[in-house]
Amino acid sequence: MATLGSGLHTFPDIVAGLKADGHRDMDVVDLTVKETPFLDDLHVQEANDGTGNKSVIETGLPAVSWPMIYEGTAPSKGESREVRDAAGYATSLMELAYRLYEIAPDRAAYLLQKAKSHLRAMGNAMGTAAIYGDIRTDPNQFNGFSLRYPQHGSTETDEAAHFCISAMRSSGTSSAALRSIYLAGHGADGVFGFYPKGTTAGLKPNAADMNAWSFDSSNRRYRSIVQLFEWNMGLCVKDFRKCGRLSNIESDAMFNTTGMPAYIELLRRLKTRVDGEGVRQCWYMGKTTLEMVETVLCRLTQANAIAQKDVEGREVTTLFGIPVRTMNCMDEVNEDATTAAS
Repeated sequence: MATLGSGLHTFPDIVAGLKADGHRDMDVVDLTVKETPFLDDLHVQEANDGTGNKSVIETGLPAVSWPMIYEGTAPSKGESREVRDAAGYATSLMELAYRLYEIAPDRAAYLLQKAKSHLRAMGNAMGTAAIYGDIRTDPNQFNGFSLRYPQHGSTETDEAAHFCISAMRSSGTSSAALRSIYLAGHGADGVFGFYPKGTTAGLKPNAADMNAWSFDSSNRRYRSIVQLFEWNMGLCVKDFRKCGRLSNIESDAMFNTTGMPAYIELLRRLKTRVDGEGVRQCWYMGKTTLEMVETVLCRLTQANAIAQKDVEGREVTTLFGIPVRTMNCMDEVNEDATTAAS
C-alpha cells in the first residue's frame, strides 16, 4: 500500500517538483494516488435519522386469501426488519511553517499542491472504507460494502448470502491473500451513501488559516498555515438483492491453467441472481483481478464478453454489458474469507 508521509512539511518539499524556471510543476506524477471510482458512482443523499440512516427491509409478504361467497378475508401483514447504518467522520489536517510558504518560488501553486495531496488522501481513505470499512475494528468508520455479504449461500432463504458466491477452489481454508469481485446496484433502492443531517455532502475543505501558530517539539510557537479537511459519510445497502459478491478468489492461483474455479460461470450466475431493475450496475475489482478475468475469457474464447463502450461520454470497459471499475485498494487489502451460511 502507499506509504504515509510524515506529519510536517519540510524544505525538500519545496524543492521537489520545481521546474527549471523555478516554478512549480503541477503535473508531478503522484505514485500514491489510488483510483476511487466507487465514490464517483455512488448515489448520495441526506440521512433520515440524524447521524445515521434507517432502512426497513421486507422479509415476508402479507398473506393472500381466496374467500368463498359470504366469507370474509382475514387481516394479514408482511414481515420486515429495521436496519440502521451509522456515518463515519474523517479528517485530515494540513500544517506547514509559514516560512516555507514565504520562500516558495510559486506560493499559490505550492499551497495548492499540498492541499491537493490531502484531498487525494481523503478520497483514498474514504474509497477504501466504502469497500472495507468495519466499525468492529474502528468504531469511528462506517461499515463498508464487503460486510454486507460476509457469508455465501445457495438458496434464496439464505437472504444476503444467496447473493454471495464463493470462488474457493476447495472446501478447506486457504492461506492465500483473498480477493473479491463486487456487483453494485447504485440508487435509492440499492447501495447509496449518506451524510448526517446538518452537514454537507462530500469533502469539505475549510478555509486555510494563514496566520495560525503551531508548537515545536520544545513547545515553542512558530507561525504556520493550517487547513482542516472534513468528510462525513455512511453507506447503506437498502435492498441486498440489488448487489452481490464473488468472494474467496485466491490471489496466488488466479492465473493457473488447471484446477481453477469456473470464474466466468460464477460471474454469470451472480449477474443472474442480482436484481438490476431500477439501479445503475457496476462491477468493482482490483486491476490484477480484471487481468485474470480477461485472461480466462481469452482461454475460453469468450473475449467478446469484455468490451469497450461509451458510457456517459467516457470510454469504459464492460463485462456482460455492465461497466467495470478498478480500485487499487482491492489489490492491496487481504480480505477475510466468507463462510457458508448455516
